[in-house]
Amino acid sequence: MKKIFLIALSITMLSCSKEEVKTIDYAVFSGKIENPDGGKLSIVDNYNNSVKDISVEEGGIFTDTIPGIKQGPYMFKYANEYSDIYLKPGDNLNLTLDSKEFDETIKYSGNGSAENNYLAQVSLNQEKLGKLRQYQYLGTLEEEDFVKKMDSIKQLQTDFLNSQEGLDPTFKKQQEAEILYKRIYYLGNFEAFKNYVNKDSGFKVSENYPKYEEGLNLEDEKIIDVRFYKEYLKKYYSLKSAEITKSDSINPETAYLTIVSSEVKSSVIKEALLYGDAKYGISYTNDLQAYYDVFMANSTDEEHKKEITEKYNKLMKLSKGAPSPKFTDYENYAGGTTSLDDLKGKYVYIDVWATWCGPCKREIPSLKEVTKNYEGKNIAFVSMSVDKKKDYDKWRKMVEEKELDGYQLFAPNDWESDFVSDYEIMGIPRFILIDPEGNIVNANAPRPSSKELINLLNELSI
Repeated sequence: MKKIFLIALSITMLSCSKEEVKTIDYAVFSGKIENPDGGKLSIVDNYNNSVKDISVEEGGIFTDTIPGIKQGPYMFKYANEYSDIYLKPGDNLNLTLDSKEFDETIKYSGNGSAENNYLAQVSLNQEKLGKLRQYQYLGTLEEEDFVKKMDSIKQLQTDFLNSQEGLDPTFKKQQEAEILYKRIYYLGNFEAFKNYVNKDSGFKVSENYPKYEEGLNLEDEKIIDVRFYKEYLKKYYSLKSAEITKSDSINPETAYLTIVSSEVKSSVIKEALLYGDAKYGISYTNDLQAYYDVFMANSTDEEHKKEITEKYNKLMKLSKGAPSPKFTDYENYAGGTTSLDDLKGKYVYIDVWATWCGPCKREIPSLKEVTKNYEGKNIAFVSMSVDKKKDYDKWRKMVEEKELDGYQLFAPNDWESDFVSDYEIMGIPRFILIDPEGNIVNANAPRPSSKELINLLNELSI
């Protein structure tokens, strides 16, 4: 009887201990921000999907629990700045920074700090590379010198990684891949750098150029979250899709999804590439139905399919000839406010931009030229800034300094302004053409620097 009792007691004790062991699936993130701007701190995943918005209290103090966290790379955003962050279940991470010197002051302590202090220093190291990050400079180098510089940078980055102590093994493997594929990215773009600088497309690397693509694993699921690995895969399959674009008369965006769907064997990598493209690409394709059909036929993630379907349904309302969403009483730099209805009777070419956006600013000279060439014609040129309210003065200063013409408007709620949201604008610059009746001509109109814009305007006899 005593023996039976002891066995029963042991089983009871074992059962209790199992119930007490709980799987930790969350991370705690806390810290203090000097010179806070009163806004929230946002955590997003590597698809820029919101993970957690954290309130920053008076004095810059914040703390919150991030439930259901999966180990991997994320990003935190604050005061129009952002920084890479690495999170895993069980982390208890504390951050301090000064919002006026964002990158330079990031410091972490607590569980998970080793990986994140490394990332903060990597960001600073990248800035120290200076012109070695700029394609305008890299394109001026001779081939041999360029390769030596890329090899030297890779070695310095590898040595720095290996000097770190206490890094999570999975994190370290991913960082090794980041360094490798960053070098591959630059080597793979050297011809483009040269041709940009020389303003032609004739330069080709020599036979002695490194065979950087040899031995690469195109289906390594363990590094699919590595930014430059995904960049490499996207470029690799984009080049292959260009072949069927020519032969099958299929648009480039749909061709890319088709190639990925047919050639990638790993379901994890296939889904990452399909969704990574569709999240933004569906807003820019010129063949919405075909693009959507290919994605839905090949995606296996129900949440992703639901999200893309919602975008598709919204974008279907933006097809050619459909009534355009409107903007109402947006502040006009020249004074007063302007609404889309005020411009009825004219074609309206809209440039959605921001003062911090490099590609937007590169379009300014072309836009000014087009605006001048069509002066007095039946078309209005509208530039709509999505700068945040805190950058309002920067917007006014840039309009003045660059002598921007046309209608210069300030969207009241930046990216969340109704017009921007209604057009599903996910990236800028974005150009839209509307006809005199207020109907959409092209929700993804050609850029001012593109000859296609002039061809389109000529077709409309403007």
